[in-house]
Amino acid sequence: MVRASHLVLILASLASPASAHEYLTELTSAVYQAQGTPRDIAARAQNCIAQNLRSGTVNAPQIVSSDLDHGVVVAQNALRFGSLPEWQIRSRLTFEAREGRFRISQSGIEMFNDMAGGWGPIGKWFGSPWKKAEAAFLASADAVAQCVIAGQKKDVW
Repeated sequence: MVRASHLVLILASLASPASAHEYLTELTSAVYQAQGTPRDIAARAQNCIAQNLRSGTVNAPQIVSSDLDHGVVVAQNALRFGSLPEWQIRSRLTFEAREGRFRISQSGIEMFNDMAGGWGPIGKWFGSPWKKAEAAFLASADAVAQCVIAGQKKDVW
């Protein structure tokens, strides 16, 4: 039989901040090394973003904003992963270049859920595909990063 004092302790532990809902809200890559000025690196990033990412909406701009002189490119990133169910996720990707280096951050992370009324946050709890979503976002950022590091292809044709 559970005593009243034990019940109070159990209820208090369930209401603690540790049990509050957590969400996948943003991700930031490691800092990558790359040759060039912030403008050079960001210009390569624009091409790599166009080649490797999708805006997710018909007629939506891929690149939302850019300031090449300061090494910044902001883009939309929409992805799908899984099968039965197939999940749709999106983020705002920000590419930031400094002299000889860059990083990629993603914010505004959301997942589409038609049962819950559309786009919403990705919860970090049991049964949620947040780890797979995180892996998909990191893979998309890494594809852009590897493209920027590799530079322009110089095929002869």
